[in-house]
Amino acid sequence: MKSLDVVSICNALVDILVQADDRDIENLSLNKGIMHLVDDAKQLKVIEHFAEKQQTVELGGSSMNAIRTLAALGAKTSFAGSVGRDAYGELIDKRLGEIGIRGKLQHVEAHTGICFILVTPDGERTMNTNLGASCLFDETIVPEQDIAQAKIFHFAGYQWANPSQIKAIRRALDIAKANDTMISFDLADPFVVRANRDAFLEVIKEYADIVFSNREETRLLFDSTPETAANFITDAGAIAAIKLGADGALIGHGDQRIAIKPVPTQVIDTTAAGDMFAAGFLYGMVQGKPLDVCGRMAAEMASDVISRLGATVSSHALQSVRKL
Repeated sequence: MKSLDVVSICNALVDILVQADDRDIENLSLNKGIMHLVDDAKQLKVIEHFAEKQQTVELGGSSMNAIRTLAALGAKTSFAGSVGRDAYGELIDKRLGEIGIRGKLQHVEAHTGICFILVTPDGERTMNTNLGASCLFDETIVPEQDIAQAKIFHFAGYQWANPSQIKAIRRALDIAKANDTMISFDLADPFVVRANRDAFLEVIKEYADIVFSNREETRLLFDSTPETAANFITDAGAIAAIKLGADGALIGHGDQRIAIKPVPTQVIDTTAAGDMFAAGFLYGMVQGKPLDVCGRMAAEMASDVISRLGATVSSHALQSVRKL
């Protein structure tokens, strides 16, 4: 019997969100709608540009978002990551305990990673990520016992940032595979897919049981449509969960193809839409629900989070998913 539902290793970040417009994006020489890895100087420039703007501070990181939402739904979760010996590191540590996540944090002599997110009126988010301490972990941080005791090990492509992180994830994948722990892989962002195409294809072929992707990520990875990409993923033996934005989602498993209808909403901020989609889907999986129900749970969570500023779902959405 597995004692944990979902375990993850990911960049432990603090998200700082601010409302911006296209002129801000242009003035800062950013590409709208994607994630930028930035150094201290560039991050400081962006922060100073919005010094007079109201800011929202939350726990961040792709898998962190999914894990804390799973915990809010009642799942038993564990999270491993690296933070600095600073106020933001203390915030992450404290918050994990408050929401019932088994934290496996490594504290190092570096500043805690920050993702400064610009949200434009059309709901797009442009992320400026300074990884800081979050990428300073290696395979010694891998929670081997937790992974062995989990139903699902979930991770995101953002971990392909440096050799030590990659080594840690590969170690975690081997442990999961050896202990019949399902492996959930979120491609994360077109930026990282473009940089790691061959490695990601290998992970899907050799390890993945569930693959989360969006339309652009599947295009970059498979040079094909979502429908054809679903065939590639299912031929590798994994479940394909392809997010199609306003068109809903496509779920594939073996010869089965399920179209998930979108949940209508007003888009305010698309931050963490994919993370919440993953949280809803994985919650359904650990509850043993059929794939169509998992997809509906995922769509409910994604729809709710984009209807507000920040990567947090409402209590109403949590209740709706539990009812499903």
